[in-house]
Amino acid sequence: SSREGIDFEDVNASIISSVEVTKSPEAKTIEGSVGGTINLKTIRPLDLKKPLGSLRIQGEDSDFSQESIQPRFSGAFGNNWDTSIGRIGWVISGSYTEQEAVSFRPRADADTLFNVSDVDPAALAAQGLDPNDLDVSGEFLGVQFLLQEQENDDFETINLATTFEWQPNDNLKFHFDYVLNDQERSRDQYRLQASGVSAALNTNVPSEVEIVNFGNGLVPDSPDDVDEVGVLVSDASPSDLSSTPLGNFQRAVSGNIIPFLADDDDDPNLRFTTETNSRVTESEIFVLGGDWESDRWTIGAEIALTDSETTTPTLNTTLNFINPNCPPDGTSNDNCVPFIFDLTNGLSFDVLTAERALAQGLDPNAVFAPTEADLTNPENVVLDAISQDLDTTDNSEDAFRIDFSYEFADEGITSVDFGYRYNKTESTFRNIGDSFGFSALEDSPNGLLFEELLVEGPSNFDDADGRELFIDNFLLIDPDRSFSDPEGVLEILENALAEQRALNPAADGALGVDPEFNPLESYEVEEETDALYAQLNFSKGIFRGNLGFRYVDTDFEQTSAGAVILGTDQAVLETTSNSYDFFLPRLNIVAQVTEDVVVRFGYGSDIQRPDFGDVTSALDFDDGENDEVEFGNPELVPEEVDSLDLAVEWYFAPESVVSLGYFRKRRDDIFGVFTNGAILNPDPTTTSGFARETDINCPGGGIFNPNVEPNVLGDENIEGLCVNQTSPENDSGTTTQSGFEFAFQYNLGSYEDSLGWASGFGVIANYTSQRFSGGDILDVSFGRGATVLGDNVAIPRGLLDFSEEAYNFTLFYEKYGLSARARYTWRDDFRTQDFGGGANESGSSTFSFPVIQESRGQLNLSVNYDITDSFNVGVEVVNATSEDIVQRCVSDTGPVCFEGFPDRRITFGGSYRF
Repeated sequence: SSREGIDFEDVNASIISSVEVTKSPEAKTIEGSVGGTINLKTIRPLDLKKPLGSLRIQGEDSDFSQESIQPRFSGAFGNNWDTSIGRIGWVISGSYTEQEAVSFRPRADADTLFNVSDVDPAALAAQGLDPNDLDVSGEFLGVQFLLQEQENDDFETINLATTFEWQPNDNLKFHFDYVLNDQERSRDQYRLQASGVSAALNTNVPSEVEIVNFGNGLVPDSPDDVDEVGVLVSDASPSDLSSTPLGNFQRAVSGNIIPFLADDDDDPNLRFTTETNSRVTESEIFVLGGDWESDRWTIGAEIALTDSETTTPTLNTTLNFINPNCPPDGTSNDNCVPFIFDLTNGLSFDVLTAERALAQGLDPNAVFAPTEADLTNPENVVLDAISQDLDTTDNSEDAFRIDFSYEFADEGITSVDFGYRYNKTESTFRNIGDSFGFSALEDSPNGLLFEELLVEGPSNFDDADGRELFIDNFLLIDPDRSFSDPEGVLEILENALAEQRALNPAADGALGVDPEFNPLESYEVEEETDALYAQLNFSKGIFRGNLGFRYVDTDFEQTSAGAVILGTDQAVLETTSNSYDFFLPRLNIVAQVTEDVVVRFGYGSDIQRPDFGDVTSALDFDDGENDEVEFGNPELVPEEVDSLDLAVEWYFAPESVVSLGYFRKRRDDIFGVFTNGAILNPDPTTTSGFARETDINCPGGGIFNPNVEPNVLGDENIEGLCVNQTSPENDSGTTTQSGFEFAFQYNLGSYEDSLGWASGFGVIANYTSQRFSGGDILDVSFGRGATVLGDNVAIPRGLLDFSEEAYNFTLFYEKYGLSARARYTWRDDFRTQDFGGGANESGSSTFSFPVIQESRGQLNLSVNYDITDSFNVGVEVVNATSEDIVQRCVSDTGPVCFEGFPDRRITFGGSYRF
């Protein structure tokens, strides 16, 4: 559903001869880059000076993994021969890789305002608390959702790449390339949810709060900046608004959440979810081409065919824990569980002392507290929900290019390059799935009816930071079995459902899962592009470079769901077309000022096309009350980028350089996402205290989703609510991005006579400082964000995923067959919509704004040693210091909303060349 091809990590390194990085593109460089182009050059067999043979065996271990070491095998062979029909060369490489990536991702939502004075005194008395002795007073942001999540991805990747070359004579050469990438990703993810927590806000008071500052926002100066439903109009820009502090709030950071049956007989409750969310992809690339050379002319032509087929076999299941120590209410399939949380160190997490952050667990000392035996007893869980998806994506690209080059004999214009490229891209996405769920206990099969599927979940959530508060005893439907044998798992669950209905004839609900094709969320896209380029290459005195242009003409057509029939999830298929063309001038000049000093200047225009899934009118109606309805936008146009680069390089010693560069990018039509937020109305009848609108016209904003089954934001006996609606758009404003880059590389190799063994040391350092201005897209408060921060509060989006400062530093040693590197990479904080813990802006976790990901550094290490000229051993460490990821809500001083703990991975092994 995007334009991503084969990932660099999926390419077998044994067939790569070099990596070419082009920061300032030439006219003959294919369009589609904002920051630069990376060209992986494969080994060409006719360039081999001697036969190629290599074999590598490695193993990888993850700190958080509870499985064995993952193997990696790769090898390559290549040679060329002189024959009666000319020179022939052949290279083949292959690899088999297993990899496990594990991360822990706790989450705590504290975004509902509540006042201590409103807490039920009887509930406090039941906990042995005196309202006059409380340490907390006034209004505070109470915890209303807790999540313990582990994401575990197992990758199995097979690569095969081969190249055949034939040179019948000195002027003519042909080549054929074939690349196969076959990858299977199985996800073993669990989510432990403290659900229904918001229902306990009026019966619990946190033991400790902290003051958080949400920073500044913008408010409208004029009523004209707000539309009829009270939302900022789409053409309002930051210049139309006034800055105002969003305020300081008390936030709960530690305490207990104890059920109070007199107020709510089944909340809060505990859920165990297994998510597979897997992916199986097979990609093939066929390339056939040739080159002809004469004294002055070079002509090259190539045909490339690419096909990729992806399926996403997903089987997700949720179990509700039925606490045997809590009196059942007789109807619902969940019941009361006491929790404890400690978020105290969310603002100052200390790795050295391994203190807790966003920590949560079950309160073992509270009334109704379950035991370890209770939590792992199949009799105490029931099936709450199940869903299966079998989505497919078929992508293909057929491309043809022909390139001409003519060399001149005189100094000045040295050569001229020109050519043509045609490519046709097709993408077809088919949404196939089904789901059902229960809320009544009599409808929900007990765990004893499908006990053979139940396994105990991982118990190592404390491996990342040594936390004490976490849940380490629970049951899951076996995720490995859900991936490897989904039909078998479904059959067992269907038999359990049938037996449940035999035991309870009055039970309601569907029997079985039957994934069906959903045309609303499916689409077909076809795109054809013609590109022409011409480029003059010159060299005169101290100057060399090139000047040229690229002309791109694209026709686009998509077929997907169109307009929604109000109040339903029905839509009609529609076909829309679009076209655009761009003239992209490009200039590069290099001045050899002295023997050691080089000045570089580059100017170029480029475009970045939107992803295929964004340019369709496909719809996405899920059944969650916090799930947004996603619209595509066939009228999206590519982003335009005009780049200017200037750099001075001083090569002051062998293999050493210091450089200073300046860059400036003008970016028009940047991609963004527009959100039409649905209102939350105060409602004392719901467990959350708020309810979504049920009017199908959605007068408070959003779109009516008839599939929603209300949980805490509406009446659970009805279906259909107004939810948030999103769609991609182009920013109407121009954004300018500019900054400076500093690079330094120094190798002591030239001082071998005086330094001896120490001459093997060297350093590489890079530092970037950049700023941006402009852009008109605003993120506007809605939902829970509006209830806390106020209506029509806006924050300019700017450039997402943009860090103002970044640097990396590498210390290396190369001598006596030893190659060692320590690389530290640091990046400043940035604003992002890549949320942790499964959240999104439409949920209650982010206050309806993108989050701020805190600055982070990471240390990677590698050591390789040549035992002989042919045999090498080595070890590599990724994330050596186990750095975590922290995200804050709304601003860089706002509350910590999410944490992520990526694993530390160690790869070791050896390679042999023959």
